[in-house]
Amino acid sequence: MNVFSKKHQVGQGTYGSVFVGQDKETNGIVALKRINTKQEENGFPITALREVKILKALNHPNIVTLKEIVTSKGR
Repeated sequence: MNVFSKKHQVGQGTYGSVFVGQDKETNGIVALKRINTKQEENGFPITALREVKILKALNHPNIVTLKEIVTSKGR
């Protein structure tokens, strides 16, 4: 995830944390979401998969555009 830099946390919930970030190439502001997988037996939470599916299908000025999905086994 060397394309984005994490600035500060703006929210936290049961399924993850949301951070303000910056795209290092365009200097644009982005939202970064870290999904908590610790309580999941099968790895990736089904609620996160639903969220990704919905974000990919939507195109509206008031809804963030899903740019990229990054996975990591280390954390």
